[in-house]
Amino acid sequence: MATIFFIDSEKGSMGKSLFCRCLLHFLEQKKITYKLVDTDPKPDVAQIYQGTKDIQFTASDEATMMYSQTAGEVDKLIELAMEENVIVNLPAKVHQQVKFWVEGNNLLEESFAKESGVSFCKFFLSNGSDISLELLKDSLQTYQGKLPHILVRNKGLRLDWSEIDSGDRLTKLKSEHQFLELDFPGLRRTDIEFIDRQQQPFSQVMAELPLLSRQRVKTFLSETMAAIESTGKFGTSSTEATANKK
Repeated sequence: MATIFFIDSEKGSMGKSLFCRCLLHFLEQKKITYKLVDTDPKPDVAQIYQGTKDIQFTASDEATMMYSQTAGEVDKLIELAMEENVIVNLPAKVHQQVKFWVEGNNLLEESFAKESGVSFCKFFLSNGSDISLELLKDSLQTYQGKLPHILVRNKGLRLDWSEIDSGDRLTKLKSEHQFLELDFPGLRRTDIEFIDRQQQPFSQVMAELPLLSRQRVKTFLSETMAAIESTGKFGTSSTEATANKK
């Protein structure tokens, strides 16, 4: 069974594109085949990894879908996922459009999964802010456990999550919903900016990095790959990331 993996945050500047690139690097290093679909209006990840750029979530109601010439393009995601895993880099503020597509087509029904062989999973990037956690709550409540979520705790945006972990908002989410968590390590802004300027996959840009930057990026990628592997979502590890039980 192949899986459509959404890279989401519903809010800009949460690190979706960087995490997506790290995920693609992980898949390539593990020799796991995939299709990349970058639905962001600025498809920077697709430009680096030769992904599909002509699919976007534009419809949030049936009237728009009926009269749009392009809204139905998102259906291609299912066709792609019947062959191999699909990584979908989402833009901000697209929750309603994705919800309409998923629920309007009953994509989370067991009968559809059996017939198509397609499942779903969402990586949700967060900086731990109240706004970000509220958006995570909206997503979890929308799908009620039918679409597995993985909270990606972006430590590049908030190094110390101890206050968030002990706070009421995240604690309540953990008590009401089941989801995995993984820590996305931070990387120096100067290193990220250098990598962004190169517009190349990590495997190619490493040779261009100054020595100490290269050492930092190696450590960053190693820790990120270990965190992704710990989720067990790619059949590479039997040890899953931290799970929250109801």
